[in-house]
Amino acid sequence: VRSARQVVLPLWGVSLGLDATTIALVVGVSGAIDFALFYASGQVMDRFGRIWAAMPALLLMGLGFTALSFTHDLDSALLWYGLLAAVLGVGNGLSSGILLTFGADLAPERDPATFLGSWRTLTDAGGALAPVLVSAITAAATLSLATGLMGVVALVGAAGFLRWTPKYLPRPERD
Repeated sequence: VRSARQVVLPLWGVSLGLDATTIALVVGVSGAIDFALFYASGQVMDRFGRIWAAMPALLLMGLGFTALSFTHDLDSALLWYGLLAAVLGVGNGLSSGILLTFGADLAPERDPATFLGSWRTLTDAGGALAPVLVSAITAAATLSLATGLMGVVALVGAAGFLRWTPKYLPRPERD
Protein backbone atom coordinates (compact mmCIF):
# COMPACT_ATOMS: atom_id res chain seq x y z
CA VAL A 1 0.00 0.00 0.00
CA ARG A 2 2.83 2.36 0.82
CA SER A 3 4.37 2.00 -2.63
CA ALA A 4 1.00 2.42 -4.35
CA ARG A 5 1.00 6.07 -3.29
CA GLN A 6 4.05 6.71 -5.48
CA VAL A 7 2.11 5.51 -8.53
CA VAL A 8 -1.41 6.68 -7.74
CA LEU A 9 -0.65 10.31 -6.94
CA PRO A 10 1.17 11.16 -10.21
CA LEU A 11 -1.37 9.21 -12.28
CA TRP A 12 -4.23 10.94 -10.49
CA GLY A 13 -2.72 14.33 -11.25
CA VAL A 14 -2.33 13.44 -14.93
CA SER A 15 -5.92 12.17 -15.05
CA LEU A 16 -7.08 15.53 -13.64
CA GLY A 17 -5.21 17.29 -16.45
CA LEU A 18 -2.67 18.96 -14.18
CA ASP A 19 0.72 20.09 -15.44
CA ALA A 20 3.91 18.37 -14.32
CA THR A 21 4.88 21.22 -11.97
CA THR A 22 1.61 21.03 -10.04
CA ILE A 23 1.79 17.25 -9.79
CA ALA A 24 5.40 17.46 -8.59
CA LEU A 25 4.38 20.03 -5.97
CA VAL A 26 1.54 17.86 -4.62
CA VAL A 27 3.66 14.70 -4.60
CA GLY A 28 6.56 16.65 -3.05
CA VAL A 29 4.43 18.03 -0.23
CA SER A 30 3.07 14.54 0.43
CA GLY A 31 6.63 13.22 0.52
CA ALA A 32 7.77 16.03 2.82
CA ILE A 33 4.99 15.21 5.27
CA ASP A 34 6.02 11.56 5.06
CA PHE A 35 9.66 12.44 5.71
CA ALA A 36 8.79 14.73 8.62
CA LEU A 37 7.14 11.84 10.47
CA PHE A 38 10.03 9.32 10.35
CA TYR A 39 11.18 10.15 13.86
CA ALA A 40 7.66 10.33 15.25
CA SER A 41 6.93 6.87 13.85
CA GLY A 42 9.85 5.39 15.76
CA GLN A 43 8.84 7.15 18.93
CA VAL A 44 5.26 5.87 18.68
CA MET A 45 6.46 2.30 18.05
CA ASP A 46 8.91 2.36 20.95
CA ARG A 47 6.69 4.11 23.49
CA PHE A 48 3.22 2.75 22.73
CA GLY A 49 3.80 -0.40 20.71
CA ARG A 50 3.99 -1.39 17.08
CA ILE A 51 0.25 -1.56 16.60
CA TRP A 52 -0.10 2.15 17.40
CA ALA A 53 2.04 2.97 14.39
CA ALA A 54 0.61 0.35 12.05
CA MET A 55 -3.10 0.87 12.67
CA PRO A 56 -3.35 4.66 12.24
CA ALA A 57 -1.09 4.45 9.18
CA LEU A 58 -3.12 1.77 7.45
CA LEU A 59 -6.43 3.38 8.40
CA LEU A 60 -5.30 6.77 7.07
CA MET A 61 -3.99 5.27 3.85
CA GLY A 62 -7.04 3.05 3.44
CA LEU A 63 -9.48 5.87 4.01
CA GLY A 64 -7.33 8.26 1.95
CA PHE A 65 -7.20 5.98 -1.10
CA THR A 66 -10.88 5.10 -0.78
CA ALA A 67 -11.96 8.73 -0.49
CA LEU A 68 -9.68 9.76 -3.37
CA SER A 69 -11.31 7.16 -5.61
CA PHE A 70 -14.64 9.03 -5.31
CA THR A 71 -13.34 12.56 -6.00
CA HIS A 72 -12.17 12.47 -9.62
CA ASP A 73 -15.24 14.04 -11.22
CA LEU A 74 -16.04 16.54 -8.50
CA ASP A 75 -15.73 20.29 -9.12
CA SER A 76 -13.34 20.39 -6.17
CA ALA A 77 -11.22 17.45 -7.42
CA LEU A 78 -7.97 19.45 -7.24
CA LEU A 79 -8.63 20.41 -3.62
CA TRP A 80 -9.38 16.80 -2.71
CA TYR A 81 -6.26 15.66 -4.57
CA GLY A 82 -4.03 17.93 -2.52
CA LEU A 83 -5.77 17.21 0.77
CA LEU A 84 -5.81 13.43 0.34
CA ALA A 85 -2.20 13.42 -0.90
CA ALA A 86 -1.33 15.02 2.45
CA VAL A 87 -3.39 12.39 4.31
CA LEU A 88 -1.54 9.65 2.43
CA GLY A 89 1.76 11.33 3.35
CA VAL A 90 0.80 11.29 7.03
CA GLY A 91 -0.22 7.63 6.83
CA ASN A 92 2.96 6.69 5.03
CA GLY A 93 5.12 8.63 7.47
CA LEU A 94 3.51 7.04 10.50
CA SER A 95 4.37 3.62 9.13
CA SER A 96 8.04 4.39 8.46
CA GLY A 97 10.12 1.40 9.44
CA ILE A 98 7.20 -0.66 10.70
CA LEU A 99 7.82 -3.74 8.57
CA LEU A 100 11.52 -3.90 9.36
CA THR A 101 10.79 -3.34 13.04
CA PHE A 102 8.22 -6.14 13.05
CA GLY A 103 10.75 -8.38 11.34
CA ALA A 104 13.41 -7.60 13.92
CA ASP A 105 10.91 -8.20 16.75
CA LEU A 106 9.79 -11.56 15.41
CA ALA A 107 13.13 -12.92 14.21
CA PRO A 108 14.32 -15.96 16.15
CA GLU A 109 17.33 -15.32 18.36
CA ARG A 110 19.16 -18.22 16.75
CA ASP A 111 19.86 -17.60 13.08
CA PRO A 112 17.88 -14.38 12.57
CA ALA A 113 19.51 -13.81 9.16
CA THR A 114 17.50 -16.54 7.43
CA PHE A 115 14.24 -15.24 8.83
CA LEU A 116 15.06 -11.59 8.10
CA GLY A 117 16.18 -12.42 4.56
CA SER A 118 12.87 -14.14 3.88
CA TRP A 119 10.95 -11.36 5.62
CA ARG A 120 12.68 -8.70 3.52
CA THR A 121 12.05 -10.65 0.32
CA LEU A 122 8.33 -10.87 1.08
CA THR A 123 7.98 -7.21 2.06
CA ASP A 124 9.95 -6.06 -0.99
CA ALA A 125 7.80 -8.29 -3.21
CA GLY A 126 4.70 -6.60 -1.83
CA GLY A 127 6.22 -3.19 -2.49
CA ALA A 128 7.02 -4.19 -6.05
CA LEU A 129 3.62 -5.79 -6.65
CA ALA A 130 1.46 -2.81 -5.64
CA PRO A 131 2.46 -0.52 -8.55
CA VAL A 132 2.00 -3.39 -10.99
CA LEU A 133 -1.43 -4.11 -9.52
CA VAL A 134 -2.44 -0.44 -9.74
CA SER A 135 -1.28 -0.32 -13.36
CA ALA A 136 -3.03 -3.55 -14.32
CA ILE A 137 -6.34 -2.54 -12.73
CA THR A 138 -6.10 0.91 -14.31
CA ALA A 139 -5.45 -0.63 -17.73
CA ALA A 140 -8.32 -3.10 -17.34
CA ALA A 141 -10.83 -0.76 -15.68
CA THR A 142 -10.21 2.73 -14.24
CA LEU A 143 -7.74 4.56 -12.05
CA SER A 144 -10.56 5.25 -9.59
CA LEU A 145 -11.21 1.53 -9.21
CA ALA A 146 -7.48 0.80 -8.75
CA THR A 147 -7.22 3.56 -6.13
CA GLY A 148 -10.30 2.33 -4.28
CA LEU A 149 -8.98 -1.23 -4.27
CA MET A 150 -5.70 -0.04 -2.75
CA GLY A 151 -7.81 1.56 -0.03
CA VAL A 152 -9.57 -1.75 0.56
CA VAL A 153 -6.21 -3.56 0.69
CA ALA A 154 -5.04 -1.09 3.35
CA LEU A 155 -8.19 -1.56 5.42
CA VAL A 156 -7.89 -5.35 5.17
CA GLY A 157 -4.24 -4.96 6.19
CA ALA A 158 -5.31 -2.92 9.22
CA ALA A 159 -7.69 -5.72 10.21
CA GLY A 160 -4.87 -8.24 9.76
CA PHE A 161 -2.50 -6.23 11.93
CA LEU A 162 -5.19 -5.90 14.58
CA ARG A 163 -5.81 -9.64 14.51
CA TRP A 164 -2.25 -11.01 14.30
CA THR A 165 0.03 -8.43 15.90
CA PRO A 166 1.39 -9.87 19.14
CA LYS A 167 0.19 -7.84 22.09
CA TYR A 168 3.36 -8.52 24.03
CA LEU A 169 6.70 -9.90 23.05
CA PRO A 170 8.80 -11.65 25.66
CA ARG A 171 11.53 -9.40 26.95
CA PRO A 172 15.06 -10.76 26.75
CA GLU A 173 16.49 -11.80 30.09
CA ARG A 174 19.05 -9.41 31.50
CA ASP A 175 22.28 -10.55 33.03
